[in-house]
Amino acid sequence: MDLVDRLATTAFLGKEFLTWLWFKTDLQEGLITIPDGGPAAEIWFCDRIVLSGAGQGAEKVAVKTEDPSTCPECRSALAQGKKVETARIRIVRAQREWTVTIKGEDLAVGSVKLPAVLTKEEDDKARERFTLLDQLDGMIVALFTEFVNVRCDAEAWKPQLDMMRAWIGGEDLSTFEGAATTDSDSDSDTGAEVTGVVIPMAQ
Repeated sequence: MDLVDRLATTAFLGKEFLTWLWFKTDLQEGLITIPDGGPAAEIWFCDRIVLSGAGQGAEKVAVKTEDPSTCPECRSALAQGKKVETARIRIVRAQREWTVTIKGEDLAVGSVKLPAVLTKEEDDKARERFTLLDQLDGMIVALFTEFVNVRCDAEAWKPQLDMMRAWIGGEDLSTFEGAATTDSDSDSDTGAEVTGVVIPMAQ
């Protein structure tokens, strides 16, 4: 199997990752421990989200909303088996804020908005921007690595999958053990604009 084939057969992981991250941020009210040794961060899905089914030509639901978690159209798309294809995400950490659009197919990032640069010299500003981009990349990679570690561990994945299905169905998650946090290493309608119009999360 060549590289292109390997990428094609694992492309679903990016969509599952974004769906899992949405679930995780909603469950923990945005407060996330990123496993990179840094302080906790606030992560929010915001502005725009696209959900789609599997395969070429699959139906898509594109929604503009401040909070996808309170959007009935988003919940309905999840219930139909759609996963997050593209999402706009805001990350706040150590009083600095990044906003980025992530594509699930290949985890490509775009429309990056960096925190305000604090240095004044032009050369220092450029270095600081590169540092901020590197920090953003590191946070995304750390979160994806955490997801893959859980996803590849059948014993760890099953309870998370059960919780995600309950979350999608609007069930009470307080009955699930560990519902207060899903970190693998941790001790209404909003006037959304919808465009576009069952794949369960893989075992």
